[in-house]
Amino acid sequence: MDATKLTAQEQEQEKAKFSFSGATLYGINAVIGSGIFLLPQKIYKGLGPASLAVMLGTALLVILLAVCLAETAGYFNKNGGAFQYSKAAFGDFVGFNVGFLGWAVTIIAWSAMAAGFARLFVITFKSFAPYELLLSVSLIILLSLMNISGLKTSKMFTLTATVAKLIPIVAFSLCAIFFIKGGIDKGNFTPFLQLEPGVDIMKAISSTAIYIFYGFIGFETMSIVAGEMRNPEKNVPRAILGSISIVSVLYMLIIAGTIAMLGSRILQTDASVQDAFVEMIGPVGAWIVSIGALISIAGLNIGESIMVPRYGAAIANEGLLPKKIAETNSKNAPIVAIIISGILAIVLLFSGKFEELAALSVVFRFFQYIPTALAVLVLRKKYPDKKVVFRVPFGPVIPILAVLVSLVMIWGENPMNYVYGLIGVLIASAVYFIYIVLICKNKVLEQEGE
Repeated sequence: MDATKLTAQEQEQEKAKFSFSGATLYGINAVIGSGIFLLPQKIYKGLGPASLAVMLGTALLVILLAVCLAETAGYFNKNGGAFQYSKAAFGDFVGFNVGFLGWAVTIIAWSAMAAGFARLFVITFKSFAPYELLLSVSLIILLSLMNISGLKTSKMFTLTATVAKLIPIVAFSLCAIFFIKGGIDKGNFTPFLQLEPGVDIMKAISSTAIYIFYGFIGFETMSIVAGEMRNPEKNVPRAILGSISIVSVLYMLIIAGTIAMLGSRILQTDASVQDAFVEMIGPVGAWIVSIGALISIAGLNIGESIMVPRYGAAIANEGLLPKKIAETNSKNAPIVAIIISGILAIVLLFSGKFEELAALSVVFRFFQYIPTALAVLVLRKKYPDKKVVFRVPFGPVIPILAVLVSLVMIWGENPMNYVYGLIGVLIASAVYFIYIVLICKNKVLEQEGE
């Protein structure tokens, strides 16, 4: 974008956007949540130290999806992520289904994250226990107001929270490098494979891989807010690959470091990373990790508050939802979409069912990955002369593998997810028919009649 041709307001809006380094941090923030502090115990239970090998394999599977996302992101310079890719590749109907379900899923996920922040805050500061619901509602309201004030404010808090939460994670990872050898010498990595009695190895690998995969969920968020990045066609693909690579290394070091310090004692504690850090640096380690977890999920909430409304606004901008939803204020914030997203997230908090919906929302993210991977093949043919920053190698092989991985993950978690997915598609299709076919078509006929 040529800054000399922009108005002062437009220049200010462009300056407020994320740079490449900021986009990379945003991507890291979107993936790393408080779950990483619970990950070691959960995955160790199935395979013992061999979970490290499964983590490496799972990281490679995630990269299959990430590279597809990186290529498709190179074709666009606006918000919407999988919605935009699906719409361009397969038309309005498919695009609307992907976008409508995607927006619903992100609202549910944000509500769950706000509840998760409140729960973790109460655990850390027990005197706030009576105000847990109030804390989560207040967080959504506060972040919505901050979002309305413009991207500059939200960006500052996002980057600050990301750096803050990376401090304990990076500190633990660096310490882990020096303690892994000691863990090997103490026998904490032997036997390498430790199956639970009566558990089939393939089942153990599958369940462990699914849990690890959920730890990487969120890498697609950056493409949804591509329009809030500077030079998005260039920077978003690079930031996607950079952030997922950094997260993969950090995850591996955290798991390895925890095993090195605790070995099988991981199974006897609900705070394995904290306990491991205590053994590394003393009692202060537990406090550092606890505060780091709180900052981590706070950062996730800030990132979601930016992304969720812009997903809905992107659909409206394309004429597939009422244009009012995409309306922005003087700070270029989609104020109507922000209000709608915030209200729905709060309603879910009061429903008491958001935790179950949140678990389902994680699975539904795969329904974003599948059309994105397939869109790679279509967009290559549709825009043969388009020069993208990153192109997936080996022709159609990786996109097809990415689709297969997603289908297996959906099935492995619960085969009924396909039924839930079908129900979701039927609901989205009904909304599309009512709005596009009935409402919009009637408006056109009325205008022609006048």
